[in-house]
Amino acid sequence: MKKILVLLTALSVLLLAACGDQKTKEPAPTKDKLATIQESGTIKIGLEGAFPPFSYHDAKGTLTGFEYEIADQIAKDLGVKPEYIETKWDSLIAGLDVDKYDFVINNIAVTDERKEKYDFTSPYMKSNAVIAIHEDDDSIKKASDYKGKKSSQTVTSNFAQIARDLGAEIVPTEDLTKSIELVAEKRADGTIHDQVTFLTYFKEKPESPLKLVDEVLQSVDIAILLNQKQDPLRDEINAIIKKRSEDGTFTKISEKYFDSDIIVH
Repeated sequence: MKKILVLLTALSVLLLAACGDQKTKEPAPTKDKLATIQESGTIKIGLEGAFPPFSYHDAKGTLTGFEYEIADQIAKDLGVKPEYIETKWDSLIAGLDVDKYDFVINNIAVTDERKEKYDFTSPYMKSNAVIAIHEDDDSIKKASDYKGKKSSQTVTSNFAQIARDLGAEIVPTEDLTKSIELVAEKRADGTIHDQVTFLTYFKEKPESPLKLVDEVLQSVDIAILLNQKQDPLRDEINAIIKKRSEDGTFTKISEKYFDSDIIVH
């Protein structure tokens, strides 16, 4: 009996020691994202790269665009080199979940649903959603006429959700160019997107057979998306957005691509 008691006592001591070790072995605090970026000298930026005029490749194949230049200025003000990671829209935001990039800039609307999982900077512009249809189509004159129509959209975009809310059937596409092509070919009745994007497209493609329905469906803030709990990085970017919005730097970029100032002041 004494041997059993001694054995149990020894086991209890070992278990208590093990528990004590587990309590003291706490994970080391992780370095915040801003400090990591500054230490490496590089910031990873997610965007489509196939979304004119926001981010796209010019005739020479060089990445450019309105949001590309906004991001470039932010990287410059942070004192680091930008590394652009081009990703298709439907998996672009999810890239933040696996730390593929430090932030995403891609005409992303601020929504309550996205706020539940991610964080946003201050908005740098507003997006007015409108419908583009074929010039031969006289059946869609207002938003309510879109019910039952086929809308070509990237399925996870906020524009696709607007189309669903209007009762339209979604025709899945990879990007805006494909969405416009389907409407031009009359394989879709319309597509919903940002107004300035359409106007820029029509300016570059005056032969386009599309026209806009004269009604703004939704006006939302557009901001940079990043992971939650990265307050130092978010606050630093917010300070840059405020500075460059006030000193005219972002306005010059806006006027270069849109012939107007769409920056939030």
